[in-house]
Amino acid sequence: MKYLITPLICSLAINCFAEEPQPPAPSEPDGIIGGHEYVNLGLPSGTLWATYNVGATSPYEKGHYFAWGEVEPREDFSWESYKFFEGYEVDPNNGEWVVLENIGADICGTEYDAARYQWGSGWRLPNEQERYELQMLCWSNGLSEENGVRGVRIYGPNEHSIFLPICGGGLWNGEQDPFHNTDAAYWTGVEMPEYGYNGRPIEPSNVGMSMLVDLAGFSSGHSSQKAYGLNIRAVVNPKEAGIDNIVSENDKVRLAYHNGCIHVSGNHSQGMIKVFDLSGRMTFSDSVVDGTCLLPKLADGIYIISYADKGNRITTQKITIK
Repeated sequence: MKYLITPLICSLAINCFAEEPQPPAPSEPDGIIGGHEYVNLGLPSGTLWATYNVGATSPYEKGHYFAWGEVEPREDFSWESYKFFEGYEVDPNNGEWVVLENIGADICGTEYDAARYQWGSGWRLPNEQERYELQMLCWSNGLSEENGVRGVRIYGPNEHSIFLPICGGGLWNGEQDPFHNTDAAYWTGVEMPEYGYNGRPIEPSNVGMSMLVDLAGFSSGHSSQKAYGLNIRAVVNPKEAGIDNIVSENDKVRLAYHNGCIHVSGNHSQGMIKVFDLSGRMTFSDSVVDGTCLLPKLADGIYIISYADKGNRITTQKITIK
C-alpha cells in the first residue's frame, strides 16, 4: 500500500503546483517622454512610472543617488554636507535634531525636485497619492531576481509592471551602509512629520517619505533621513503635465521591423517614426508612407521605435537589429 499511495500523492502535488496562477510576464514600455521610457500601470490617477531610475538607462541599473531636495547626484553623504543643513538643536525636554532650511513639505515638481531638474518634460518625484497607489492598488510576488539583479517587480491593475532593483544607497560619512546589498530606498517628494519627546513638532522635519525594497519585498510607507543618498524612480501625470494625449493605444497600432523597414498596422497608416537608442538619444526620424518607413543602416543593437499619428497618438515598441 505504501508504494501505491506515494506516487498518487506526488502526482496530486505536481498538479496542484501546476495549477497555481503565475505572474504576468514583464511588460514592455508603453511609451517615451523626453527620451525616457514609461509604463502605464492602469492607476486611477493616470500616473505613468518610469521604467528605470534617474541616472540609469535600464531597469537593472542603480542610477544616481540624491539627498532629498538636492538636484545634483553625489556618492558620499552626511548631515554637514547636506545643502540645506543649518546646524543642530538640543532640547533636554524634546531631544536632539538637525536644523534645516525649510524648502517645503512637498517638493514634487518644484526647483528642489531632482527628477524634474534631471529629466524635464513633466517628470518629477512621486507624491503622496502616487506612493499610496503603488502600495495599495498594485501587487508583487516579493523579492525576485531578473538578469542577475535582485529586486521587486510591481504589477498594476492592468498587469503592466515596473522593476525596482536593490541598489543600496550612497556612502554615509565615507562608509557603505551594512545593508547596501540587501536594501534600496526610493525618494518621494513628500516630507514625513516628525516630533520630539514632548510631542513638539520638528519643523522642518529631518525625514522624507521613501519607498523601500528589501528582502521582505516592497513597502512604500518608509522614511529616510533627508541627507541620505537614495535613488529616484520618476513619474509623469499626463493631465497635470498637459500631455495626456501621449498615452499609447497599443490595441490600435502595431509596429513591425522587417527588411530594414518599420511597418505600421492598425487604424493608422500615416504619421511619424522616431528611433531612439537605449540612452534616449534620437537617432532617426521620418514620415510613414502607406504604412511603411525605411530606416537607415543602424548599428546592431536594441532600439525604441516611437510612432505618432496625425492625432498625436503614440505607441512605442522595442526592436532588435542584428
